[in-house]
Order: sequence, then structure tokens, then C-alpha cells
Amino acid sequence: MDHKTSGDWPLPSGVWQVDDAGDWTLQRSADGQNVSPLLGQADIGKLMHARRLPAAEGAPVRQFPPEFAFDPATGAALQVPPDTAVAPPWVPPFGAHAVSDIPLPGAAGLRQASVPLKLADQRAREEHAQADASMPMPPPGKYEFFSAQFGTCAPALLALDPRKAALHAWLPATKRWLALEPESGGLLAESDLEHGAWRAELVPDFNSVLVLPTSHGLACIRPDVPSLTYVVEHVGGAPCVAAPVWFQNRLWAPLRDDDGRIRFANLDAAQTPGSDVLLDGAVQLGKVGAPVAYNRMAVWPCAHGQLRLQLQPDGHVAASFTPWPEGLVPHFEFGSPYLSRDGGLWQLCFEHSRGTYVYVKLGAQSEQADALAPRLCSGSFNYRFATKLKTAPWEEPEHGDDGGKNQAVMPLLESGSGNSVFGVKFATSAGLSSVLRSNERLAAQLVQDDEFRETVFHTFAVSEPWNVRLFVSENKLWAYHPLLSRIDGWNLQA
Repeated sequence: MDHKTSGDWPLPSGVWQVDDAGDWTLQRSADGQNVSPLLGQADIGKLMHARRLPAAEGAPVRQFPPEFAFDPATGAALQVPPDTAVAPPWVPPFGAHAVSDIPLPGAAGLRQASVPLKLADQRAREEHAQADASMPMPPPGKYEFFSAQFGTCAPALLALDPRKAALHAWLPATKRWLALEPESGGLLAESDLEHGAWRAELVPDFNSVLVLPTSHGLACIRPDVPSLTYVVEHVGGAPCVAAPVWFQNRLWAPLRDDDGRIRFANLDAAQTPGSDVLLDGAVQLGKVGAPVAYNRMAVWPCAHGQLRLQLQPDGHVAASFTPWPEGLVPHFEFGSPYLSRDGGLWQLCFEHSRGTYVYVKLGAQSEQADALAPRLCSGSFNYRFATKLKTAPWEEPEHGDDGGKNQAVMPLLESGSGNSVFGVKFATSAGLSSVLRSNERLAAQLVQDDEFRETVFHTFAVSEPWNVRLFVSENKLWAYHPLLSRIDGWNLQA
């Protein structure tokens, strides 16, 4: 052993230390924090894409920093671990695109994943078959899942409970969840947004940043998995009344000041705050839905109206609030607004005076379309009971087949390409609206519905099964529901 190699080696992945025996360990993360003693060498190896020397079976594995192609002491070639290609981040709840300076295609905020999703061995799937993998649940809570580089070479999996402001990291070798603690100073603030109104954004980097709505403004949190710590900064100084959305190359979220007025805080991709945009007058929003943004408009549908940002001809962004037409009440429980082929976004509402469902075009109050029945919608697709349609949800098929009227599919995710939709199928012996308001335990199935067939690949029973969260990590599609005992996963096509 050449003793000159021993000591600390500052590298892009962190500070590695080599001892006189030639054993390498990660001492400090790329962010400069001491690596947590709770992380075993095998976890470090997986998270950091550590290189290895070929070892005899049963012999201890020696790990090297990911930057090395050869052992500095002997010149021996090192093995590169499989699957070192970094997958795109997963941003909850629906796998949105990470923040980027390049204009993103399509609408933001719908149930549309940014990545293609297709089960491996689709034809061989059976509804009662065991999942391909499973992981234990994080501590009790209601979680959202992020997968990205968080001071790691490989994507790391994080579980966030927004209401408790609790953040846990998954250790892939020892297969357990461990809490992340604030590195110094500030604690992440809680969020009181409802499950259906919550969403996050992510700025990708070696130390990716999560942007979250909280009771203290927009939180920019930088998790550091090797040290099991995070750093957080809250922007805006007032509670977020709704979730953030990426619009016109900035992150926007509405905050409510002590005087009841609403202002929009905004950040660029480097998390630099811009000038707040104020909404004239105090307004009552009522229950808030998830935001959607498309082209020159971002909308936060609320029980009492539309909270809106609009790009003006002079390049400025203006805020407005438009009440719904008299007697109309929006219904968010049926999923996303519908994205029509001409780029219009349509919100499902109920008109009490006529006792009928109505779709209202967001940003254009005059445009409405009556519907015979509400549809469950993910954005581009909607479901008439258990039948997937791409036509407008107020158009009835010429040859309606109501044979499946006792079942419905809530679309959970549209694949990033093709016509594949992942959804949860459940019985609707009562009216669809009353089933969605019920908290009775229901049997349900997870389905993949593409242009060729519907594939049932899992069966489970919980109350509100449509609140299952799907997420992607380690090239698997995982299904989490707070009332289940584990998180099951299925292999995706590479």
C-alpha cells in the first residue's frame, strides 16, 4: 500500500477517507455534513454507486468512490455497479416534470407522469398474484414520495408527511426508513392542505431541492441523505393557501396575509424570490383544489371561484379571482380538470338549480357544457364508469355500454407516453358521488389500461381506495395507501 494515498480525499461525491489497509469510507457528504453512523457500508455503496474490486465469494467487498475507475494503490480495474444510469426524478403526487429552464410540454398539475410507465410482463399479470417486491411502511402518517438525487449518486427515495412535516429516507440495502433531522436552525413547517389539494415541485441537482407549501410560506428544503439531515428556508412569511405550480419559468403559490389578503410568492429555478403579485381585495376561497397551469394561465380552482394568474401582453403576470356562476359548485373529488384537444381546461361543477353536472372552461366563465353524469378524470382521459375515453366528458358515446355501471375506475396516473392509464377499480352499487364521499371499506383493484387491454395486477381492500399513491423508484411502480400494511411494487419495462 502506498501510504501517500491514505487520508481524506475531497471528491465531487463527498469526502472519502482511506486507511492504511486501503479501505475507503465516505466521511462527509458533498454538502459538507458528517455521514450518519446509522448508514451501513452497503447502504452507502448503493446510494453512492460505489465501485468495487472483484471479490471471491464470501470475501468482504471493498468499496471505492464512484469517481474511481482503478484502485489508486494497485491500479486494478474497478467494477461499475449495474444500473448507474440516473432515472428522472419522481415528483409527487403524480410524477410531474422537475423544474427546468426549458419550457415544458403540455399542462402542469394534471395526473400526468413525465415518464413512460408500462408494467413488465404485462400479459402474465394476475389480480391475486404476489407483487414483484414490497417494502415496509414508514412510521404512521400520510406520505408523499420523492425519488431524486439528494446528496447521492443514485436516486434516493424520501417519504414526506406534509401534515407532520416529517421526512424519512429509505435505506436500500438495510431496507428501513430513517428520519431526516434539520442540519442546523430551521425546522420544516407543517402543511394543512387537504390530500387532494397538495402537490410539490422539485429542482433537480446532486442535492435536489423540494419546494413545498407550508403554514410558513413556500419551503425550499435540501435533503442530504448521507448525513440524514436537511436544510430548509421558508419564503413568503405567511401561510400557503394552496400548492405551488411551475408557470412562466417560475414557481408560484398563493399566500394569505394576516389582513386576509392574498399575494402570490414566486421563485425562479435557483429559488431566488421575485416580486410578489397582489390580488386586489380580500376574497373567501372556500375549499381549494390542486393548481393547473397551461400556456399563459395558472388556475387554483376553489369552492367559491377561480384564483388565477394570467400572463399579460406586456410580459407581467396579473392575479384575479372570478366567482363561479350563480348556483355552481365545483367537485374536485372526481380527479383532475379535463384537458381538451384545443388546450382548454374544464372543471366539473354541479348546478343546483337544474340538478345537473356542468363542465366550466377555466379562465372563460361563459363557456359551459352540460353533462349527463360526472366522469372520473386524469387530464387527457376520463372514465365513464369503467370505460376509458378520450372524448370530451360531456359527450356521450353513440353506443353507450352501461354493462359496467356497477364498477368505476379512478384514473391515478397517465403514462408519460402512449395511451396507458393506471387506475383503481371499485364497485359503485350506490351513485358514484356518494361512493366517493363514503369511508366504508371497499374491495379494489389496480389496473393498467392501455390501447390493447385492461390488466388487473393487484387486489386490496381499504376505505377510500382511490387515495392510493403510485410512485416510481428503482424501476418499479409502487402503491402506497396509509391503511395498508406494506408498500407493494411491480417491475416496469426498462
